Amino acid sequence: MQNPRALVPGPSGSPGLSDLGRVELGPRDREWLDAVARDAGGPLPWRMRKQVEARDLLALDEIAPPGRMRIDLIDPAEALRVLLLLAVPVPLQPAEDGALRLADHALLGITYPQEALVQSLPGYAFVQLLAPAGIWHPNVAFHPTQLLCLGAQLPPGIRLTELVLLAYGALSLQTVTLDEMDPAGVLNGDAARWWQQNLDRIPLTKRAFLHPDAGSPLSPPSPWSPPGSKEFPWRSDRAGHSDREEQR
Repeated sequence: MQNPRALVPGPSGSPGLSDLGRVELGPRDREWLDAVARDAGGPLPWRMRKQVEARDLLALDEIAPPGRMRIDLIDPAEALRVLLLLAVPVPLQPAEDGALRLADHALLGITYPQEALVQSLPGYAFVQLLAPAGIWHPNVAFHPTQLLCLGAQLPPGIRLTELVLLAYGALSLQTVTLDEMDPAGVLNGDAARWWQQNLDRIPLTKRAFLHPDAGSPLSPPSPWSPPGSKEFPWRSDRAGHSDREEQR
């Protein structure tokens, strides 16, 4: 697994991953963090950890260039669940003429379970790609669930922000496993063989996560479906705070 910090260099003098604890949150983010503290379930240490992870995620959004990411949901009821729109090139299944198609955003459903604090979990245990459909990636299951594998095993205590950075690196093919015999996580053998024959297309971008040219600003979150909606099959039956508005 590549060090996620290698994916975040930004403009000289700007905040980085090690500065998240010192990033000042805006009023809306503070309201959201208060809601996480109010709604978090589980033992006290787990509730406190979810608040720390949520705060760092909000701080990452604060220092990310406009258009890089948009947080649509934080659900702290049981496992910490996040709905996140990420601006990143995403490979799609080639057209009939063999031309590779690209999407410019991915909708991530991230589940951070309590056991991740003390156990090493499989790299596919955290991130599900809810959109776009038909992702053509060696480390993404070509299946409606579209699980993303971030490595053979992820270490105990991995941070939520690191999962976001690893997902960005994986989807942009800055970090990728192509060997079908490698236990680090080939979930689509056909895609792996296709990319082995098209190495000149890797990576899809060399831009770091904090590169200022992130693309067009993302629109504010739209109202989502009620809890239990088929649109978000990874969610629990209890919705978290979900009325965040664009701050920038």
